[in-house]
Amino acid sequence: MRHFFLSENLFDERFAIIKGKDVHHIKNVLRFRKGDQLKLITPNGQTFQARIDTISNKQICTEILKPDQPIIKPKTHVTIAQSMLKEKKMDRIIRQATELGVSRWISFVSERCASRPDAHRMQQKLQRWKKIVQSAAQQCNGNIPEIHDQLMDMDDIYSLCTENQPGYFFWEQSDNPIFRPKGVCHSKSIVLVFGPEGGFSEKEVARARNAGFTISSLGPRILRSETATITGLVLVQYFFDNFGMTEK
Repeated sequence: MRHFFLSENLFDERFAIIKGKDVHHIKNVLRFRKGDQLKLITPNGQTFQARIDTISNKQICTEILKPDQPIIKPKTHVTIAQSMLKEKKMDRIIRQATELGVSRWISFVSERCASRPDAHRMQQKLQRWKKIVQSAAQQCNGNIPEIHDQLMDMDDIYSLCTENQPGYFFWEQSDNPIFRPKGVCHSKSIVLVFGPEGGFSEKEVARARNAGFTISSLGPRILRSETATITGLVLVQYFFDNFGMTEK
């Protein structure tokens, strides 16, 4: 059953209203009509089965029928901190990371970044990313990750690793391959830091190590930056049982 996210003030116990770009998608792409059913998701994660009552060009009114299965939420809150990449690479990674259950996305500028958007350009990117994660979450029945609303610098990133939020700092020259965590396997929140196309400098790695990050590699192959991010996320999601597939 197709599902759609609702705004905070557009639903009550009996009825819900869909507005925005989803109206066009439901009406003209999916060609839903009065009486068709869909799943609605509220901002706090409640889900309901609903039936379309009326359709116009600006909104769709639905009648709530009954509660439905909740969206898939990970056991461990995973934050990805990604150094800015060129062109549309960030768009693709954010979509894939959403499908894989990331909880929070942070963008930052590191020493070797080729992409350094100004404030205006960054706001445009943030608005586009928020649309991307909502679309991806609807497709995979997952949660919408939080998109941090500012471009961070490296000092901000080093402070993310804390006693309650352990972190992995991925560096292709590390001789410490990523491993199944032991002492931190029950952490409620972790952070993964990935570099730009040119990788991190030794100075940045040293500061990350001093800040408490585990410096890890993804094996002997030299991966493209976007491949490395998704590979690291998949492994950590598996290690922390965010897929619900590891042995009991």
